[in-house]
Amino acid sequence: MESTSSKVLALTKKLMDFIERIESRFIHTQENKMEPDFFNEVKPFADEVHALLLEWEKETVEWIGIAAPKYIHSQQIVSTVENVNHVTVQCFYPDTREKRFKGMIQSIRYVLNDILSKK
Repeated sequence: MESTSSKVLALTKKLMDFIERIESRFIHTQENKMEPDFFNEVKPFADEVHALLLEWEKETVEWIGIAAPKYIHSQQIVSTVENVNHVTVQCFYPDTREKRFKGMIQSIRYVLNDILSKK
C-alpha cells in the first residue's frame, strides 16, 4: 500500500504542476489572442499530459480501492481526468470561455488537493 500511496502522491504533484502550466498558458493566450499551431504546440503538450493522466488515473483508482480514503471516490477521478483533458487543449485557444475554464481548473484543484491532504 505504501508504494501505491507514495506513487499517487508523486503523480498528483506532477499533475498539479501541469495545471499551473495550463493556467499560465490560458492567461498568455487570452492576452495575446493568437491561434496555436496544433501539431507543434497543442498535440505534443496534450500527449504529455495524457500520458501522465493515464498513469495517475490507474494508480489513484487502485489506491482508492486499497486505502478507502474518506470523501474521495473513483468517479471523481474519472471526472478529473476528463476535465484535465479538456483544459489541456482549451488553454491554447483564445475563444475559450474564461468562466467555464476557471470552473474546471477549480474543480480539478479541489480533487488534487483533497488527495494530497489524505497522505
